[in-house]
Amino acid sequence: MGLIPQNVLDDILDKSDIVELIASYIPLKKSGRNFKANCPFHHEKTPSFTVSPDKQIYHCFGCGAGGNAFNFLMKYERVEFIDAVKVLAHKTNVMLPSVEERLPEESSFIKDLYKINELAASYYTSNLLNQDTGKPAHTYLARRNVSKESIVKFRLGYSINAWDGLLKYARQRGVSPDILNKAGLALPSSKDNSFYDRFRHRLIFPIFDSKDKIIAFGARVLDDSLPKYVNSPETPIYTKGRHLYGLNLAKSAIAQADYVIIVEGYMDMISAYQGGVENIVASCGTALTTEQIRLLKRFTNEVVMVYDADQAGQMASLRNLDILITEGLSVRLVSLPTGEDPDSYVNKFGGSGFRKLVENAKDLFSYKLDLLLQKYKKNTPEGKTKIVSEMLPTLSRIPNAVLKSSYLKKLAQDLDIDEEALKIELQKVRGAYSYSYEPDTKQKLDSSGVMKVAERILVTLMLEDSKLVGNVMKELDYEAFQDGTIRKIVKVLYDFYREGKDITPNKIISYLDDESSPELISELISDTHIYNDKEKNLRDCIKWVKHSLLKDRLKILQTEIRAAEVNNDHARLKELLNQYSTLIKERNFICAEEKRSEN
Repeated sequence: MGLIPQNVLDDILDKSDIVELIASYIPLKKSGRNFKANCPFHHEKTPSFTVSPDKQIYHCFGCGAGGNAFNFLMKYERVEFIDAVKVLAHKTNVMLPSVEERLPEESSFIKDLYKINELAASYYTSNLLNQDTGKPAHTYLARRNVSKESIVKFRLGYSINAWDGLLKYARQRGVSPDILNKAGLALPSSKDNSFYDRFRHRLIFPIFDSKDKIIAFGARVLDDSLPKYVNSPETPIYTKGRHLYGLNLAKSAIAQADYVIIVEGYMDMISAYQGGVENIVASCGTALTTEQIRLLKRFTNEVVMVYDADQAGQMASLRNLDILITEGLSVRLVSLPTGEDPDSYVNKFGGSGFRKLVENAKDLFSYKLDLLLQKYKKNTPEGKTKIVSEMLPTLSRIPNAVLKSSYLKKLAQDLDIDEEALKIELQKVRGAYSYSYEPDTKQKLDSSGVMKVAERILVTLMLEDSKLVGNVMKELDYEAFQDGTIRKIVKVLYDFYREGKDITPNKIISYLDDESSPELISELISDTHIYNDKEKNLRDCIKWVKHSLLKDRLKILQTEIRAAEVNNDHARLKELLNQYSTLIKERNFICAEEKRSEN
């Protein structure tokens, strides 16, 4: 969890009261041992949001949100973990260790980078506001219909057509060329030890993080020369793929509208925002990353992507959007008329016209299917096969079984294909296209519904009775658990047990750095089901996990054996057959042991 020691986090949780914390944001009503309220994270009429004072967690049975006090603050206030820790530390009078004292050199350098970026932004802005030096940029911005208000709001700037404009400005203020180089604002000369400005004769777009700090710059040419855009390189405060242009200005509007519009370029975002469409950000022409998606999830669970009419480009981008579905976001798409981009469309039809396009956006399934029907002939076996091969990876990622079934039925009807045949094909791709927070081959293993239930019950039992953790540890390594989220939770439970730590759900949660783990723990702990015979449930579930693991390992070996036979790899075949024989013996031994225990 970063620079804050775990014992400090535990101390904060020990001194916090989650009921008191949440009650300071929303009204809670007593309901038995717990408290209830309408969920603050989704619209509902009947309260499904529960807070447990005993377990110090919250859980919504409607949307699945859940976790400890830190998680609530992060989600409600839309802040990062460190900020949530600071708020609770202040409330509980817990002193946090000084980051500056622990890492003085790194902390000082980070602060310097922020200051230098601010200095550079002021320089670029002053150039733009000067009628003489900023004339080329003013002419360009006037042609693109960018208002003076937008210039100020987005802090646009101009880098003059000189090799050392920023260097001179910075040197006069005591900033060395070397630090400008480390900030990505200057480049070393290949001829000598001198430096020169990275950005020259370009319109400057400062890039902010969600806290309004300048972390990088984008720079556009003012004519048709190439490259059109030059961006800051990665630095200790800027990592490409972790930020979205304009989010600092758009985040409130996104939360209020409960959806975000994503366009590709700086000017696309600025034009729409200027036209009154404020719940919008720009991806700067790159494919969306997991970090960007999770950043957006602090504010909304719905995304509207806006593309131009280039079909090839749309298909390439669509393949990347499946990650949005896996992360639990609802996705809709807008295709602009041929020859238009968001900037040109807003300039022609205004913000209201652009908003109408967004309101009529199609869901990802319908949008993708329409594109494929234009690309392939659905009345030929080959065309149907290609369409299905493109659609099934998307369908496999949809977490809602009802929605997945509905889309599968529609695909079968549109292509005049037997629905059962599609289901068989879907089973084939489900493992191959699986995705987890950490890419993991174990996620590719098929697991039955019984297996999933068994893993969930084991985690629930261990969370409710810490003495059972040792029993499970003797029988199963944490890697035996096939569900990626459950495996993470089990690993932390085992670590706690080995170290003799107090196992409580709210503290286990603080050791996990993803969103799904706290939600799963809160769901399992909030389940009202009572396991009367814990020991029997434990034994049965361990048995199912062992059997499932052996079954999957045997399946994998069968596939590898067939491959070795096809390749005439006799040495490899012999090795695999020995492994297969050993597993069969192990399975038979387990079955025999179970029969003896039953008798």
